[in-house]
Parts: sequence; C-alpha cells; structure tokens
Amino acid sequence: MPRHAENRGGRRGIGLTGVLAGALVLAACSSSPGMGSGSPAPSSGVGVYPGWPGSGQVVTNADFIPEVFNSELAVGDNRVMVLPTDQARRPLATPDMTMDMAFYDLAASVDTPVDEETGTFRWLIPDAKGMFTANTTFSHAGDWGVEVTARQDGEADQTARVLFSVRETTTTPAIGADAPPSDTVTVTDPAGLPAITTDPDPDPSFYTLSIRDAIAAGKPFVVVFATPAFCTSGVCGPALDQVRSISGDYTGRVNFIHVEPYLLELVDGRTQPKVSATGQPQTIQAVAEWGLPTEPYIIVVDANGKVANKFEGMAYPDELTAALDALLP
Repeated sequence: MPRHAENRGGRRGIGLTGVLAGALVLAACSSSPGMGSGSPAPSSGVGVYPGWPGSGQVVTNADFIPEVFNSELAVGDNRVMVLPTDQARRPLATPDMTMDMAFYDLAASVDTPVDEETGTFRWLIPDAKGMFTANTTFSHAGDWGVEVTARQDGEADQTARVLFSVRETTTTPAIGADAPPSDTVTVTDPAGLPAITTDPDPDPSFYTLSIRDAIAAGKPFVVVFATPAFCTSGVCGPALDQVRSISGDYTGRVNFIHVEPYLLELVDGRTQPKVSATGQPQTIQAVAEWGLPTEPYIIVVDANGKVANKFEGMAYPDELTAALDALLP
C-alpha cells in the first residue's frame, strides 16, 4: 500500500481553495472533480461553436462526460488533464481504456483539429481514480475544445467534446522564467520536522534547503508544494510519494524540497495550520510568490535557477525522470 493511501478518505482537512481565494486569482469558480483544490478551465463563453456544447445542438453524452481540470492552460506547451465521468460524476477511466484526444482552435475551425494525441492513463488516486494526460501546444489565447474518444474491448466507443479557455500567461512562473527565491522553512534536526511538514513519514533531505538556498546551490532541484494532511483532494500525499520514488536516483545531482503551503504550528503535539484573527488558515509567502492557483504543484528548476518544467497535481516518475535527465550531463 502506498505511504499516503490514507489520503483517499478520512485525512481530508481544510481545502487550499478557500485559503487561496483571498490571495490569488483562481482559474475558475468551480471545484475540480479530480484535484479537489483545483479548478477547471472552462470556456470563456465568448463564442458559440456549431457542433460543440453550448451551440444549442445535441452534442453531449450524458453517460460520458470529459472534464478538463487544469487550473491554468496558457499559450505554449501544456499537459492537459482529462477526467472522464458519467452524469453522476463517477470517474470512468481505467487502465484498460484508451483515449484519443483531438484539439481544436475553435476560432479557426470547429471541424478540423490542430493536434491529435493519444492520452496516457494515470492514476490520480492509486487504484481509486484515474485520468488521462496529453501534451499539446496552444498557439494563442482564446476558446479551444477537445474531442475525446474512449475505447475499451467489448464496449462501444464513446466520444464527447468539451470547451475550455487558454490564457496568454499563467499565474505560476512560465517555463524559462526565473524561479522566485522564496525563503521557505528548513530544519537541520529531524526532531523539528513535525513543525514544518504534515508528511507522516518525511524524508529529512527534503527540508534541509530553502528554495533560495537551492537556487544558490547551482544544481537542478524539484520543489513539491503539497499538504498531505490538509489536502481536500486526497492526492497531495501520493504526489509527494511519486517524487520521493525517484529522488534516490539523483542523489548528489538534484536537490528535492517539500514545501507546505500553510503556515504550521504544533498544538498539543499535533501539526496544525496557523489561523488568522478570523480563524482562517494562513498560506506562506511562497504561495503568492509562485502564483499557485492550486496544490499539489511540482516544479522542476534548472541549475541556472530557471523554471524548466511544472506539473499541476501529480508528476509521475516517467515525467520527472524525463524532465530531470534533460537537465543533466
């Protein structure tokens, strides 16, 4: 069983969405079905596109509803996350399903896609909830759409379409931008870990460097923004596990940092978020400095302190190793 399997259920606490709402501009107003603390990127509603949802035509499938649940999609390269559900919002993705994705620049054509990709199945919550990811490039901001076709042996193919918006820029640092030199908390004595992390079994090496220290060290590093104990989605612990699973392969070459998005304190021996005068949990300064619209968020930074890659939600071992190997001699 994964270390953080308990995050599927009972260990869900305060969601980051409510905390971030006052400090950050969220991507959208509704909660993400997959991330819990994230938000989908729905269509901006600027246009009506024949053959697409919202056109007045019957183009939806109540038994197969794809949901794009990225908090931010912007001009350039993107990893698009799609969660197929039924009308009761029960997840449908399974490892034996394949999914083709056709991306449309709706302002240019409602009939001809600009890119076609085969989605990669991913467990969002191990053995409980799955999704598909696909990498694509958006040439400009505006209304876009994706047509997905799911196939399973012995089942009829299911096809559906969904609209979403692409922005000019993201709230998080762009690929190639300087990583913000945040002064995140550290400890040198493992006995101090409960005061700065909610990971029930923390790796002490993830807490010895601040982000500012890691930039100054002149090595690539990975920073994981996640709160295993207070995550509403149940994926923060598993996201941290994914990073830990490959960290040993890069000992001495890459630094790894876990950052809790809340200010924490020990209350009667238990790690809790610090609250404001109105009783609201308080986020750390790095949340604003990095423009985080949700969590977990995993960001890869190169030896020159430039953002090399970023992953909303989970970053999987194959994605992480590809991102890091590209930075190393």
